[in-house]
Amino acid sequence: MSRRMRAAVFVVTGALLLAARPSDGVGQVVRGQVKDRTTGKPALGVVTLIDTGGVLIGRIPTGPQGQYALTAPRAGAYLLQFVGPGYGPYVTREFTLAFGETRVMGLEAVPLPPIALDTVIVEGRPVPRRLAGFFERKSGGFGEFLTREELERWNPSQPTDVLRRMQAVNLVPTDLGYRVVSRRDPRCTPGVFLDGIYMGTGAEFDFDAVLTAEQIEGIEVYGGAGQIPAEFNRGDCGAVVIWTRVVGPGQVGGLSHFDLGAEAGGWMSSEGFQQGRAGVRGLIGLGAVEVSPAVHVLVPSFRTGSAAERSGVEIQLSVRGRPFGRGTPWYGGVGVTFLELRAPRFVINEEQYFLLLAGASLPRGAVRPFVEVQALNPFAFSNTRFQVFAGAVVRVY
Repeated sequence: MSRRMRAAVFVVTGALLLAARPSDGVGQVVRGQVKDRTTGKPALGVVTLIDTGGVLIGRIPTGPQGQYALTAPRAGAYLLQFVGPGYGPYVTREFTLAFGETRVMGLEAVPLPPIALDTVIVEGRPVPRRLAGFFERKSGGFGEFLTREELERWNPSQPTDVLRRMQAVNLVPTDLGYRVVSRRDPRCTPGVFLDGIYMGTGAEFDFDAVLTAEQIEGIEVYGGAGQIPAEFNRGDCGAVVIWTRVVGPGQVGGLSHFDLGAEAGGWMSSEGFQQGRAGVRGLIGLGAVEVSPAVHVLVPSFRTGSAAERSGVEIQLSVRGRPFGRGTPWYGGVGVTFLELRAPRFVINEEQYFLLLAGASLPRGAVRPFVEVQALNPFAFSNTRFQVFAGAVVRVY
């Protein structure tokens, strides 16, 4: 045989061997039909594939003719379970799926005997359509669920107090609050959903900064990939899903939180730091905005440079929000300030200004340090003044 002929034989033989080798992408499939044992008609319900360790591999509702098909990620030993309305639970014996095998298995649904019941009176309450899925999943038995009624019995002060009651997650303290992690693997952070919208992971979302316990209508927590519903599946670390309360028609919105704390600051100018002041500030949360009243006392010795000594009182009222999202530290707003200044020789001046403000606050548990810059008379450019305040508030409610 010539050299060219031998080379051709080797090439053809190698190609045949490669074609005969099973592909790594081939899956293991079990499929079939579920029938009523008594009538032989198709039975409707859910078929679940479980490995011998009790781990859920997959589930699927039966089709109109009772058909099902499930894929196993690897070869091995498995069991099938069928559950349907009017039928008792049915579990197959252990069976083995070889690599790339498709096994056909017919399942029998065993009808439950009819039982005569006394008159049943069902009482309930209507729920918003957006929460229908929450209650359906709660009745399914997977995950952990808390309803508004349970929260009202416990009366938690902060959202993280609610999460401490959940078995699937744990709270890890950080410099800026808490990080939510999986209890089974602290390196794993669950996905966080707010009213069905993905907000990031438990390491990124600040529950206490964005929410109050009073705003939570329901919460559902899933500890692993085998439990997570498809719409909340963002990885194997689980999911935390929070549903907020809906304000009723005709209502403006209820009080969501109240903070109170101390601050100090003063005017900044070319002459230095002027009219230093110290006082108290409150933050009243009303839905997505905060109303912030403040009272300051001017401290004559709290100044630099050649600024004149003055004493007096300042009253501020501002409204602010977070334009970059409720989970961010940055906020902005508008307000007014009223000053009563006492200069030497008992001269009293009354001044009032419109102001624009911007600042940042970082939650550290219940304490929220902040820095705020205010522009007084912002549209009178030649006469605009700036003042800076720093302080901290404590979340009382």
